[in-house]
Amino acid sequence: MQQQTTLARVACIASLCVGILAAIFSFVAKSAAAITVFGALALGLGIVSLIMGRKSIDDMQMATAGIFMAIVACLMGIWHLYN
Repeated sequence: MQQQTTLARVACIASLCVGILAAIFSFVAKSAAAITVFGALALGLGIVSLIMGRKSIDDMQMATAGIFMAIVACLMGIWHLYN
């Protein structure tokens, strides 16, 4: 049981890190398609890690923060696409 908790914690930390990287990439990159795809991948990872870490509130908070940052990246990509 301890391994599953550790795996969930690693997945949630990865979700947070990838979400932050996606948000940073969305402000630096010029390609709207690349920003949107990277944000969508980060969003997918965040949702999977949220499901994995649903038993611990700390893990859920990290996954939710990653999802929020991935949504910011997706919105920036869509904004660049239509402007």
